[in-house]
Amino acid sequence: MGLWSFWLILGVGFLVAELLTMSTTCLYVGTGALAAMVCALLGGEWIPTIITFVVATAVLYASTYRMRKRLVKALHKGSEHTATGMDAIIGRTGTVVQTADCLRMRIDGDVWQVRAAKHGETLAPGEEVRVVGYDSIILKVELIEN
Repeated sequence: MGLWSFWLILGVGFLVAELLTMSTTCLYVGTGALAAMVCALLGGEWIPTIITFVVATAVLYASTYRMRKRLVKALHKGSEHTATGMDAIIGRTGTVVQTADCLRMRIDGDVWQVRAAKHGETLAPGEEVRVVGYDSIILKVELIEN
């Protein structure tokens, strides 16, 4: 197995990883590995191919740095972002209830401790609120204007 085949396998591996992750980082490394493969096919040994790999990867990254956001956006075009975990609770509404020690609200069967998002605002049991954020496991809520 020649040196060029090592770089080919590495390059194709990173390009396949790019297809799975769509982060552009693997694209840079995979393209750099393919440039090193060309260097090896032209007779380069380990040191020149490694230098080619590093330089090609760095040049590609530096030349696309400013347009990387647009490139990532284009790669993710058509995919829908779905909030998960605590972020999925933001925007949900409910009614404030009083427990022995604090104010809480129920969301999908779970009871969460709440506090007003705006400093100085008070909440009362029975008020309708919307989740606007969280701090650890305490939800920050705001009153829903009727």
